[in-house]
Order: sequence, then structure tokens, then C-alpha cells
Amino acid sequence: MSKYLVCVSDTRHASYEIEKEILGQADAELRLCDCVTEEDVVRECAEADAVLLDMAPMTAKAVQGLKRCKIINRYGVGYDNVDIEACTVKKIQVTNVPDYCAEDVSDHALALMMTCLRQTALRDRLVRQGEWNIQRTSFRLQGKVLGVLGFGRIARALVKKTSGFGFSKVLVYDPYVSAGVCETQGAQKVGLEEVLRQCDFLSLHMPVTPDTTKLINRETLALMKPTAILVNTGRGPLVDDEALTEALKNHRLLYAGLDTHWTEPLPGDSPYRELDNVVLTDHTAYSTKEAVEELKIKSARNVAAVLRGEKPGYPVNQL
Repeated sequence: MSKYLVCVSDTRHASYEIEKEILGQADAELRLCDCVTEEDVVRECAEADAVLLDMAPMTAKAVQGLKRCKIINRYGVGYDNVDIEACTVKKIQVTNVPDYCAEDVSDHALALMMTCLRQTALRDRLVRQGEWNIQRTSFRLQGKVLGVLGFGRIARALVKKTSGFGFSKVLVYDPYVSAGVCETQGAQKVGLEEVLRQCDFLSLHMPVTPDTTKLINRETLALMKPTAILVNTGRGPLVDDEALTEALKNHRLLYAGLDTHWTEPLPGDSPYRELDNVVLTDHTAYSTKEAVEELKIKSARNVAAVLRGEKPGYPVNQL
């Protein structure tokens, strides 16, 4: 019998052999769970020494239900489904993997930008239905303005990849990044309103906080050009869905490309499904073979380190 029990809160991936191998070296057994609610977490993970957390809600109630947990590792960059304060009070280390998918998510953001600009997904559907010579407004990429909200690893990778696109300028809003850092990346730091007013493309890369939740709302959308394109590969709650669907429906915004959503999977009655000027993907921007392997390796190593009494590679909270 293994010394430690590690629970995977909700099994999003097809295989967990990488985790089993790494954790086995720390004398830990891996158990796959199916948690959707905080009650599920308490019921299935109560005896865990560690939790590999995906999308399940690790609320204060869930944290209190963990009897001997030493570490919760969030599979990914964001950790907005974890009550960090509750974990810290209970002396539970929280970790994540902040550097595993910058290339992959920036690739996906770029793919959404180009799909929206040239409306390739819509044209494909219409051509398959027998239409031809489809009259849809599009614009030349050269000379346009790229706006970026949040300027971490992913946003910087995106800006680097678009450096040869002929954008007239790249504008960044990020209160925590200096103007000098932006300049070294070929971008200009400005205020939020200036980004919104000038941008032709707006790419979202901010974490979810009380300040950023519904940052894209009726007021901020009203500042944008009706020919602008919005891309969200960050977090669903950055966008007020009602406001965005209204703007798209009334053509106050040209197009949107959304990989992340308030509710996932996207509900069957989502109004986005009725719009032809939005491209929807299934929170898959991170998902390449290379990125998933890196995520699994680094997550398992975070857990193994703490179980051995060592410092993890990517701590979120300080104990």
C-alpha cells in the first residue's frame, strides 16, 4: 500500500500515466475522481494527501473537508476556482503551472483573430450549404491596431508572433507591467480606454479578479469600433456575455472569437449559438501534445516535491 493518496479531482485528460509514474516515485497512489460540486470534492477527496485539481470548485467549504491534504495543484495557469485564503489558513500549499502553454494559447488566439477577420469558419459552412460569392465585410490586416489586455507570457508570445503582420502599433493595458517592459516587446503601454478606442483587434489575457470580472461590458464595448474583433483565450468571466451577445447581434462589434466561457461546457441555450459573427471553441487553446505533457509533468512534480517535504517549483501561496 502506498504511503500517500493523490486525488485527481475531475478527469479531463484521457490518460494519467505520466502522473502515475512521477508520483509513484514518491510512494503515492493516484485516484481518479469525478467532482463537479464542492460536495463532490469533500466526499471523494477528503482523505487525499494531495489534490490535482482541474475545473472542480475548491471553495472554502471544500478545503475544510480535506482532512490531511498538504498540496492542491491547479492543472493550468489560472487558479480562480481555488480559495487561496482558505488553503493558506489550513496550511495547504497551492501550486500551478504558469509557464506551460504560452506558445499554444498565443497560437490559438492568433488562429481566432485570423478566422474572425477572414470569416473562414462561416464561409466554410455556407459553401458546404451550396452558397458562393458570399458578401461579407472584411478588412486588410496591414495597418491595423492590436490591443492587448494583460501582458504576461501568453500576450508577449502573441505580440512577438504578430511582429511581421504590419500592425501600425500594439497597445497594452496592464497595471502591473511597466512601460519599459512593453517597449522592449514592441508595444506601448496606455490606459484601458485608449486601448479600447483605438484597437482593431482586442485580445484578452488577464486573470479573473474582482477588478477584471466583466471588464468587457456594455460601457467598455461602447468604446470600441464597430469594425473591431474581440478574442478571449483568457477567462470566461472577463466578458459580460449578455453585453457581448447584444453588441454582436446589433453589429456594434464586427466579430468575436471565444475559447473560454462563463459556463463550460457551453450551454445548449447559449445565445452565442445563434450568432454567425462569433467563433466558438471548447477551452482548448492550451491543448497541444507538447503542452499537455509539460502540464502533467510539472503538476506531478509540484505534488511529489511537497509530499517529500521539499519546496515545489511553482508555489502560489506562501506558508
